[in-house]
Amino acid sequence: MLKSEKATGELIRQMRKSSGMSQMQLAEKVGISYQQVQKYEKGVNRLTVPRMKQISWALGVPASLFLDEGNLLMPGQQKETGRNCLLDDEARLLMLFRRIRSRKLKHGFIEMLEDVVNISNGKKN
Repeated sequence: MLKSEKATGELIRQMRKSSGMSQMQLAEKVGISYQQVQKYEKGVNRLTVPRMKQISWALGVPASLFLDEGNLLMPGQQKETGRNCLLDDEARLLMLFRRIRSRKLKHGFIEMLEDVVNISNGKKN
């Protein structure tokens, strides 16, 4: 089952912005007008499953993100179940990481992040 139009629209907007994409760029990738993207983001128009798949592909996120059973949450929400899920900061980090083109930079970022975690936990290298 799809999330409500407003919740889905907010999620599209959040993911689009996190990926550094404009409404026009998303519209071009999906093959629709930027006005249609605006309508989806505002929750004015219902998102069909095929369109949801196109948008999720364009944003580089799983289509399950737009389902009630999805693994990501809306900003500020917390799931009451024990399932593993991404919070908004985690989703943003993942979206930004996916925008890094260089494998060398990705590897360096991961090593740096590991160092930050070790330092924050009081461990020395």
